[in-house]
Amino acid sequence: MTIIDTLKSSELFGGLEADHLKKVSVLCRGGSYQPGMMVFKEGDEATEFYVLTDGRLALEMEVRPVPNRPAIPTAVEVVTEGESFGWSALIEPHVYTLSARCMTNCRVLTIKGDMLHKVMADDAGLGFELMKRLAQLIARRLVHTRLRLTSGLGLVLLGKELGASE
Repeated sequence: MTIIDTLKSSELFGGLEADHLKKVSVLCRGGSYQPGMMVFKEGDEATEFYVLTDGRLALEMEVRPVPNRPAIPTAVEVVTEGESFGWSALIEPHVYTLSARCMTNCRVLTIKGDMLHKVMADDAGLGFELMKRLAQLIARRLVHTRLRLTSGLGLVLLGKELGASE
């Protein structure tokens, strides 16, 4: 499969005009990771944006359910083939808000955030369309993360209440 075909089948780039796909495709390079490997860590400088072309990876955040105890890496989203991650490379302050850990062997397309940002700035139509899609992706992930964390927090609080009543 060519890079353009891969982009066409991805959630963020699928349906873009052919000239837009070509502009993005020249920025892409391939990469691979083994299970357990970190693609990036929460808090790292965000320089690259990714499209997962094969495999599954977990987006994790450090959760500290008990003060003064070690943080626990908690998966808040699973990324599958065709999905994008690492959007922080396109949005200031360019710091990853989650970690990305491979659950299986993973292959990715990697795009330098500053290069994609330049292409988006130079082509307002492409820039608008990608930012609109990126906003939808971020909003969807935020809703999912909130649901996941609040349901987990509810269980923790319930556990504390039950423990206190014994």
